[in-house]
Amino acid sequence: MLSEFAIAGIYVPPFFLYACIALPLYWLLRAALARSGVLRQVWHPALFEFSLSLALVSLLILVA
Repeated sequence: MLSEFAIAGIYVPPFFLYACIALPLYWLLRAALARSGVLRQVWHPALFEFSLSLALVSLLILVA
């Protein structure tokens, strides 16, 4: 069961922790996709990037 954790006496939801972990992973994956040219091939790059970040956070939640 996911529960809150305290940072300096402030309770923070576990989603915040997973989002902070997923952010550098997202940046690395986005850079790799941009360098390989995949982002130029998708229909809507912003929507693709959003779904990619959502999938990363979901994957981290499921694995933990």
